[in-house]
Amino acid sequence: MVLLREDRGRIRLLTLNRPEKRNALSSELMAALLAALRAADADAAVAGVVIAAAGPGFCAGADLADRAAAMQDEARRNERTALSDALIAAPGRLGKPVVAALHGAVVGAGASIALCCDMAIAAEGTRFLWPEAKHAIYPSLVAPMLLRHLSPRDVFELLATGRAMPAEEALRLRLVNRVVPAERLLEEACAAAEATATYPPDLLRRLKQAIDAGGLAR
Repeated sequence: MVLLREDRGRIRLLTLNRPEKRNALSSELMAALLAALRAADADAAVAGVVIAAAGPGFCAGADLADRAAAMQDEARRNERTALSDALIAAPGRLGKPVVAALHGAVVGAGASIALCCDMAIAAEGTRFLWPEAKHAIYPSLVAPMLLRHLSPRDVFELLATGRAMPAEEALRLRLVNRVVPAERLLEEACAAAEATATYPPDLLRRLKQAIDAGGLAR
């Protein structure tokens, strides 16, 4: 199974499970994660969601082989693009908090998954990378997400150099909420999801929409 599901009390833990591929985002994994997020939203017993990952790192970004195969066919290319867009939008549309539990390498599209969550908790030693330039891939998925969090100059530097950003810098720039010892990562992420599961779903969706729009409606 490319995605594991576990309930820890009221929190649904979703674990990316392609460690042999460093959890690269294939169409299969993206579809499974999107379906699992929607299922959690529809489950009244679930108060919040944590997205974590198996293996040595959170996510190596897009599965380049899967992406290359999709680019050969217009219908598959459009389907993959629509799937990516829907997955990035999904956490913001859930009526429940979604927390990313990050460790190891958080790369490219995998970083976009982390940044589209409501909160992010990083283990010590986590590093973010955006290597699209090194693969001559235009950053159409990752740039808009970065621009929601960082200044244009910071975004340009990160995307044009592809340099690694350590967890401490990500914390300083508020790309993550906190950095914790690796052995406490899931505990802290589940606690964050539980602590923020306060609003009824309709009000939480409204709050997320208002924050995304840059202001609270009266």
